[in-house]
Amino acid sequence: MNVREKLDAAARMPGEPAMFGAGAHGFRLGPPLPESDVAAFEREHGVRLPEDYRAFITTIGNGGPGRWGGAGPYYGLHPLHEWDLGLWNETTPAVLATPFPVEPGHVLGSWVVADDEEPYPGTVALSDQGCGLMSLLVVTGPGRGRIVNTGDGPQPPHFTADEGFLAWYERWLDAVLAGKRLF
Repeated sequence: MNVREKLDAAARMPGEPAMFGAGAHGFRLGPPLPESDVAAFEREHGVRLPEDYRAFITTIGNGGPGRWGGAGPYYGLHPLHEWDLGLWNETTPAVLATPFPVEPGHVLGSWVVADDEEPYPGTVALSDQGCGLMSLLVVTGPGRGRIVNTGDGPQPPHFTADEGFLAWYERWLDAVLAGKRLF
């Protein structure tokens, strides 16, 4: 099954969704973004979004009806215009073009940044996990295209094993269709 078919199958599952957070979005997404809107976002921020994410938001959907977004892991998938929800400091257009400083496979013993330094530059907010935890898509830096999970304090971020956005998203859909409660 492709992503659209999996979303439709998840929405047709009987009863309340077993997966944490799915009740808020009901496996619905907002309409896809026009290519021109995505291109304008990329020009404004000086980045090119990873192809699988870009294709998803321009052909499948962007955000959605839930309080925190549309069909997606945890509380739902944020729309692109909420890209900066994972940032800790005031947003500037240049922050998205600034490389995320951590690369996959590199284990950090600590995560210390100066008070005025943004700990998550070069990332787009994908999903709130609750309790201050976030899933972010790295768009600039050595981890480009990968998903990183953050904490609500000084613990270091960690990359998921997924090779990119679509692998992460489909892993979530497969867990939903398997009746799992947690992702």
